[in-house]
Amino acid sequence: MTNKLVGVLFHPRVDEAHALAQELAAALKSRGHTVWVASAWKEQEVKDLMSGTDVVVSVGGDGTILRAARAIIPAPAPILGIRYGRLGFIAEIAPGEAVKSVPSMLDAPWHLDIRAMLCARLTTHPVEPSLAEAHHPLMNGAPEFHALNDVVVSRGSLGRPIYVKVVVNGQDYFTYRADAVIVSTATGSTGYSLSAGGPILHPSSRCHVLTAVAAHAAMRNALVLEPSFSVQLVVRSDHGAMLSIDGQVDVPLEDGEIVEVSPSKYATRFLRAKAADDFYRTVLTRLRYGETPAS
Repeated sequence: MTNKLVGVLFHPRVDEAHALAQELAAALKSRGHTVWVASAWKEQEVKDLMSGTDVVVSVGGDGTILRAARAIIPAPAPILGIRYGRLGFIAEIAPGEAVKSVPSMLDAPWHLDIRAMLCARLTTHPVEPSLAEAHHPLMNGAPEFHALNDVVVSRGSLGRPIYVKVVVNGQDYFTYRADAVIVSTATGSTGYSLSAGGPILHPSSRCHVLTAVAAHAAMRNALVLEPSFSVQLVVRSDHGAMLSIDGQVDVPLEDGEIVEVSPSKYATRFLRAKAADDFYRTVLTRLRYGETPAS
């Protein structure tokens, strides 16, 4: 067994998650590992603690993992997810198994599940530095955000759709009159994009999906984007719009502003208990399509 530096992140609004994080920390320390514990919401604190960290344990739902994935950039440490929450597509370990399973997984050969991320740049709007990812340089003055699930441009007021001109790889594609336009990763294809009628992609796919929400036109089909795509989302609205990163970071947009979306140079790595692929079974179970598969 090689002793490791382990970070344990928890959902600060779930008392059980905080308690389990402390219990896990104690169990890992008893096995000789060095451990630090922090709220997944305190991004800068997490970044300050990440130096030399070998693995991060996330205690919370998939939303906590999304925060962890952004917070640990640019460190390549894998994330091990403890599944609190309703769906839990990303995390695989149940809370009751965590204290026994996590130390054993750290001692065993690692199976890594590598997921693509998105990069979004706001090219025409000065954003407060606190909203931009502090560890990223500003590209030509443009704040840069990274997302594991999706980048969304949505309407700024109820009942008022926005116009979003979509340019794909430098070519005009379509101008949507819609509630929102989503660009999602394969991981995010089971989230907001799915609820808007988008396809489900296998998480190992490096393709992405562009999906319009409540589009007021015939062009309502989602568009699957190749791994090396580049998309510009040009906002046209006289009543405001919003840029959302993983549904957790929101930036107001105004008429004429441009959001550039492309694959991120970073990836999220997950530590898995086994290399076997049970994604399709998970989709059936979590979404309850048809009968739950027999065990």
